[in-house]
Amino acid sequence: MSKVPIFLGGMFKSGTSLLRAMLSQHRAIASGLETYWFDLDLGAGTGRGGEPLADHLARLAAYFELSAAEVDAMARDSADAEAFLDTFMTRVARAASKPRWAEKTPGNITQARRIRARWPKAPVVHIVRDPRDIYASLLEAGKWTSAADFGSRWCAMFAGCEDGIRAGALASANYLEVRYESLVLAPETTMGSVVAFVGEDWDPSAGRFSGRDDEFKVVLEQTGKASTTLARMRTPLSDDRVGLWRNVASKQLEDVRTYAARQGLGARYDRIVAETEAAVRRAGAAP
Repeated sequence: MSKVPIFLGGMFKSGTSLLRAMLSQHRAIASGLETYWFDLDLGAGTGRGGEPLADHLARLAAYFELSAAEVDAMARDSADAEAFLDTFMTRVARAASKPRWAEKTPGNITQARRIRARWPKAPVVHIVRDPRDIYASLLEAGKWTSAADFGSRWCAMFAGCEDGIRAGALASANYLEVRYESLVLAPETTMGSVVAFVGEDWDPSAGRFSGRDDEFKVVLEQTGKASTTLARMRTPLSDDRVGLWRNVASKQLEDVRTYAARQGLGARYDRIVAETEAAVRRAGAAP
């Protein structure tokens, strides 16, 4: 594979899975469930969250329909996590008969230095969603429901991204922010910008999404968890994905904003909220 890879990331519940699914419908780009490649420590034999490496690799093999023995061999032959990811995703792309791969793990936006060191020209696409809607979505899922739990993760994600920007690892030539609201309300136009940014010709398949449930099933089978994100992915795009925050108590939203401000990210939070409202207005949806 001669083309540089693509990295997708963003805060949990921000639409990373939707963006990845739509981009992978492009005739030239293969992708799939997240790999958490940056958590791999091949020397120590550990994977995500310090789990045994064998468990991490077995899950990847199941997610991407590869043999466990083949994936184990890739890890043994790789000097580091980056080398493994390159080998693994190249194999995934070849299986899909596509010349290029895209990796989506939410935390990719915090790994800009590592990405740039290994893949200097790789485009990084960051999908950004109204933090109020992220919080509302997490409340629905019963996950990270306090302002502190949510705020700490949101701030850590954006602080990591800001670090990459300050370091020059995320610059205009290789870094694109995409609005979740624009993707939902104006999918073809938004994906047109993404496809152009990563350097591919337009493919209409990337501009629509009618829902899929295969990934929900495989994740449930492998982890025993019914992913609320992948459950939502079973349904087509609709306007009701935007504006969930209206069902959340104003005091809860204020607490989240206060937490972000205390971490020095109040301006970033406010900018995203303002951009959300602008994106919704441009799409002609209800404010």
